[in-house]
Amino acid sequence: MIDHVNAYALIVRDVKQCAEFYRDKLGFQLKEIDSNFSYLTFGPKGSAGLALVSAQGVSPELADKAKVPAMGGLSRSYFAVFLEDADREYEALKAKGVHFVTPPTTRPDGQRFAFFEDPEGNLWEISHFPKK
Repeated sequence: MIDHVNAYALIVRDVKQCAEFYRDKLGFQLKEIDSNFSYLTFGPKGSAGLALVSAQGVSPELADKAKVPAMGGLSRSYFAVFLEDADREYEALKAKGVHFVTPPTTRPDGQRFAFFEDPEGNLWEISHFPKK
């Protein structure tokens, strides 16, 4: 039985550029890096980290068939994270040069959210439910 997640992994073209983005723009802690792999941590100690793996780095471990996205070419990954205030985080990240694809918006249920992307186009949703 699976008892925890060790890392969320993204296959990227440029490990160094993406690692620098997550370290410099989002404040993740860079723990390991080489040309084909990087590992960053965030959140409470012991939480899952973020692994960035180049296509060359993952290639020996996967059959060619497994390297092609299964959903008709849809290759974007999507992470959703909750935080204290999506509007405040939007302003802070935008000031650091993070590219947002949607500004803060409110869903019908009251949830505030915004989407940004990393240098490879992987999407992140930041959101919160305003306190009443």
